[in-house]
Order: sequence, then structure tokens, then C-alpha cells
Amino acid sequence: MKEEKKIEFTQKWIGDAVKKLLQKEDIYESDMERIKYLRIGDCDFAYEYSLEMSTAAPPEPYFGDTCCGDEWEPGVYGPLTGRFIRLYIDYAKENPFDSIDPETGERTFQLSDFKFWHQYEEEYKETEEDEWEDIDIEKEQKDFEKTILYERYRENISDEDAYDEWFRRTGWAIQQDIRLFSGLEVLRLYGAKYQDLTFLRAMPLLRVLEVVETDFVSLEGIDDLARLKQLCCWLD
Repeated sequence: MKEEKKIEFTQKWIGDAVKKLLQKEDIYESDMERIKYLRIGDCDFAYEYSLEMSTAAPPEPYFGDTCCGDEWEPGVYGPLTGRFIRLYIDYAKENPFDSIDPETGERTFQLSDFKFWHQYEEEYKETEEDEWEDIDIEKEQKDFEKTILYERYRENISDEDAYDEWFRRTGWAIQQDIRLFSGLEVLRLYGAKYQDLTFLRAMPLLRVLEVVETDFVSLEGIDDLARLKQLCCWLD
């Protein structure tokens, strides 16, 4: 019998949170399949990392408590679903929201559906009325939120330049760790930088992705968004 691989995290604070959630000191690949929900990143845009995790399956459809306002609310601009996700993938490829770092010259991309909505607004509203009609998941959502483990982490560094460098390196390293969460159904990413979107391939059960103020060096892997049931991407 093949020996199961023990999980090693690049970020100790993430590993500690997983151990706390699962109540285990040694974490193996099969243990990571138990975690169904993850929200991670610079949630408050305050140079402080935070994460939420749960082993409970989030409600479907999922409307999380988020600071992005109307974009998550049914009846206004709900999350992209179905064929609108596939349309958005083509839109993002043809109209990438990119920026150039003035100091390094590095080009990065973000996902935003703001202008996309103007193109398909009327068509979406007609579909959305049927899609979310008669759905009341408020109690399910509140029950689910009771299962969430919430943790914050901030490095104790007094030098501002050193802290900025730590924060940048940590953002890059998070991508290595989120690949380990193979059982995720809902993933919410906040305010960090990732190499690309290929980490989605490690999450075969993923049905909901929220991307907030997140930079990507490459849009490689964006086609994997097509298998999602809900996608919400926005800028601050």
C-alpha cells in the first residue's frame, strides 16, 4: 500500500489554522479533502492576512457575507453563472484588465466584471429572475457561518520596508498552499498576487470562486472557470 503524503505548508500560520480546524497535528492529503470552504488574503486591505475555513459544505447557491456590496446580491448584479461565465472568460481574454508596476515594469492582470455587465445587463436580468426565484437560504447561510474558523495573522516587523517585503513574499507563497485544499467547494481570494489560475485544477469539486482585488501575472488557467457554478470578481 502506498504511504499517504504528509502535507507541508509554506506558511506556518496557514498550517496552524488547518491543524486547529481539523484538530490534528499531522495533516495528510486525505485530511485536506475535508475542508470545503476557504477565504484567504488581505481581507481588510490593511496589510494583515486573514482566513476563514470550514469542513461543512456551504449552501447552494452561495451568497457569502462580503464587503463587495451589490455584486453578490441576487436581484441586482448577482454572481456570474452558467453561460455568462463562459462569455466572461472570452471577454476577459479579449479585454484584459491589466496594469504595469511603475517600479518593476511587471505587468499583472485582475478579474473584473464591471464593464462586462454593461454588455449583457438586460440578458442577465431576465435569466437571473428565473434562476434565483423563490430561493431563501438565509437560515442555511447563518447555520453555515457558525461552522467557520476565523484567524488573523500579522508579522511582527517594525521596519516598514522589511514588512512590505514580507507581505509581498507571503502573497506569492499563499498560492502554493491553496493548491493543497483539494476538497474545496467555495474559494474566496482577497488582495494578493498569484502566478496564474492553474491552482483551480487541484480543486475538482470547486463550484464557487470569488476574486477580489487580486493580481495575476498570467491568465493561464482561466478556462477552468467554465466548470464553476458561480463566479464573482470585482475591484475595490
